[in-house]
Amino acid sequence: MSSQGQPRRYFDNAATSFPKPPAVGAAMVRYMNEVGAAGRGAYAEARQGAAVVQRCRERVARLVGSDSPERVVFTHNATDALNLAIKGAARAFAQRTGRRPHAVITEMEHNSVLRPCNELARDGLLELTTIPADPATGEVDPADVIGAAAPGRTAFVAINHASNVTGTLQDIAAIGAGLRALGEDDDRPLFVVDASQSLGHVRVNVREAHIDLLAFPGHKGLLGPTGTGALAIVRGVESRLATVREGGTGSVSEQDTHPAMLPEKYEAGSHNVVGIAGLSEGVAWLLERGIDAVREHEVALMTPLLGALESMRADGVRVLGRAPIDRRVGVVSFTHADYAPAELASILESEFGILTRAGLHCAPLVHRMLGTSPDCSPPGQGAVRLSLGPFLQREDVDAAVHAVSAACARGAAA
Repeated sequence: MSSQGQPRRYFDNAATSFPKPPAVGAAMVRYMNEVGAAGRGAYAEARQGAAVVQRCRERVARLVGSDSPERVVFTHNATDALNLAIKGAARAFAQRTGRRPHAVITEMEHNSVLRPCNELARDGLLELTTIPADPATGEVDPADVIGAAAPGRTAFVAINHASNVTGTLQDIAAIGAGLRALGEDDDRPLFVVDASQSLGHVRVNVREAHIDLLAFPGHKGLLGPTGTGALAIVRGVESRLATVREGGTGSVSEQDTHPAMLPEKYEAGSHNVVGIAGLSEGVAWLLERGIDAVREHEVALMTPLLGALESMRADGVRVLGRAPIDRRVGVVSFTHADYAPAELASILESEFGILTRAGLHCAPLVHRMLGTSPDCSPPGQGAVRLSLGPFLQREDVDAAVHAVSAACARGAAA
């Protein structure tokens, strides 16, 4: 309950989904209490641990349309997966061609793409092109992305499928098809998709969208615990993706060089099996319910939420990114003329029990484009973000709308 006796309603699912399906925690407890082994041994418990990992690979592969579970590589989170995709692709390109790689990104990217790319660029190891987005919708023109990529020169194109600020969905199918048409497999740019805010909310299929490397966390739309994530690698791409860490794999241990077979090539060290056990059940919940049903529920909540916030424009509310419902996920950020975002978020929590995320959301270029960044004129402080999840209901949305409306009325009266 809030300090005012209100139920606490969680609207920070873009950061970490909550609550989780009950089977998630139960699977983690069972693993810790009854199995324990990391999965790289011949005794019964080790075989059970290995089966937990394999079952999760199979479920994730089914969810994303991978043709093989072994092409689902477990990582610590989406940031870890993106570092592998970005640095591994750049390194492999330089090794193969002897030239500095070029990459194409957009201003809608999260820092998990911006920072590794800029680190490589700062060290002279990457040439970077950043594609602008439409400030009104947050959408990027696929033709601009494809036109900036050059066969034999561009190592990869990295796209944020759904913005964690505006909720905008990019047309990854059009971008993927355009990149695939640029040339032969060894020559065309790799297509890296950051599905941190889309997987588990909308249908994502690596084959249908011509994605080479799909990075995603386990703790957001997949309803698993923190410390989990994966990179789905399409067949043949492993020859163009260098490793970024090496070590023990429990296989070919007589060799002091890292194995080349999947998934071991990219999975050095012991797995987070307790986390993977939970992630497996989160994915199972999604597969059983169906992504279309999850999406339908989210749209049913997003429609009244967006409509209500847009109707408060005269009261000082500004919704960031106005893409149509069918081209966005349930991430809604807004500002208010009378409040700093952190102040408004504090009021929403303390007085109404509405839990939001205020700030820049690790997406500095998005906020700069929208004029809500501290380095804009006049300076901004980011926004308040409401992000939906599958366990929220219409009454929760109504409560959030009431809370924002009440705060608006107070700001106008002050």
